[in-house]
Amino acid sequence: MTIQQLLFAIFAIAVIASAIMVVTTRNLFHAALFLIASFFGVAGFYVLLEAGFFAVAQVLVYIGAISILIIFAVMLTRGMQSMIPRNSQALISAIVSAGVFALMVAMFAGNPGQPLTVFRERQIGGIPWQFAGEAASISPVPPTYIADFGRALTDINQYAVPFELASVLIVLAMIGAIFVARERKPAEVIAERAEIAAEEAAELALPRQEKLPLPEVAPAHVDTH
Repeated sequence: MTIQQLLFAIFAIAVIASAIMVVTTRNLFHAALFLIASFFGVAGFYVLLEAGFFAVAQVLVYIGAISILIIFAVMLTRGMQSMIPRNSQALISAIVSAGVFALMVAMFAGNPGQPLTVFRERQIGGIPWQFAGEAASISPVPPTYIADFGRALTDINQYAVPFELASVLIVLAMIGAIFVARERKPAEVIAERAEIAAEEAAELALPRQEKLPLPEVAPAHVDTH
């Protein structure tokens, strides 16, 4: 086993373990920390692929910006710590995740009799795969990949539309953050606290209602005349 394979195994285990902890832990702050650890593993993958620019962008954007934004959102969210955590969609989420994972394995594994390679001549849905190449051959990263990446983001025939949609999504997130952090009126604060108190009372009263015995009903008198 080479050093690259060992590092890949370490990063893969770290990413998978962190991703599992993100969706299983009940503490949102701890989930955000595990998400940061998963992003570090993805940055390690970029380093192994000799894509230093994407590794730095992963650290600066996802870890330095998005993850910190998530942590602040968790810390500033009102009323989340006092609510009883529950997940009513755990089974559905597990089934969907298993289905997506099986689909990805079937898409990238190819034929069962052939070894798993990164590049392979094949089609997906009848369309030639744009990353197909010779089997078991990995082309080196071109020295102009940063400039090529920039041109691809601004080319309308490549990734300009997804890039603009992502920018719109970020703007919407900024608007939502401004709306949450705005100074609210006292009447809004009182109404929100009353709503939180009502939700807590409903959460605490639900188990008691389930344990209460059913009232006895007297049998109806049947007239035989």
